[in-house]
Amino acid sequence: MSYFRLSQDDRFPNAVQPRGVSAVIRPDMLDAGLAERRSAEQAAGQAAGQRAGQRPQLEELSLQFAVAEVAQVDYVDFIEYPFPFVSNRLKRTIELFAPKVRFVPGVFTDLPRRHQEVYWLVAAPQVDCLSDESEWHPDGTLRRLVLDAGRAEGQPFFQVNGPRERIWLINLALAEGLLRRDFNGIRLTRVEQS
Repeated sequence: MSYFRLSQDDRFPNAVQPRGVSAVIRPDMLDAGLAERRSAEQAAGQAAGQRAGQRPQLEELSLQFAVAEVAQVDYVDFIEYPFPFVSNRLKRTIELFAPKVRFVPGVFTDLPRRHQEVYWLVAAPQVDCLSDESEWHPDGTLRRLVLDAGRAEGQPFFQVNGPRERIWLINLALAEGLLRRDFNGIRLTRVEQS
């Protein structure tokens, strides 16, 4: 099966930029598999009365962010950095193909314009699927991404485990579903496979 890298389209220089996201969200919160294990541990801890001192889970957070003030703001359907957020329309499409992906609502507020938009933080599973043929820069970022499709386990939407940067991959069915709809701000790039 073919896979594609989902990234934010850089042809939208005025794409909405939420501020203060990194102060609220930790990278480990986005691994859906890790979140499921922590939820089970948390349930066991609550049963034993051990709630004090634990970090808040992703679903417990109130995600409200002001947006960077620029002359014009484009509310694109996919925001890649600092964490992945998707629009309502894109969320509904992803849910059709990948119902196990978790989404947490967030509100982006443009105070000067008195405008708010709902976006969804994406928490997808991390999959260890890099081929040995992948090439790395000395700083730990990927130079050349080569996917071992057998280890992708048929996941329709997932984050690649391993590189320093966040890399989101989708399968062919989801890619076709996105291309059939009029989304803006997304870029799909075919991924090389071993």
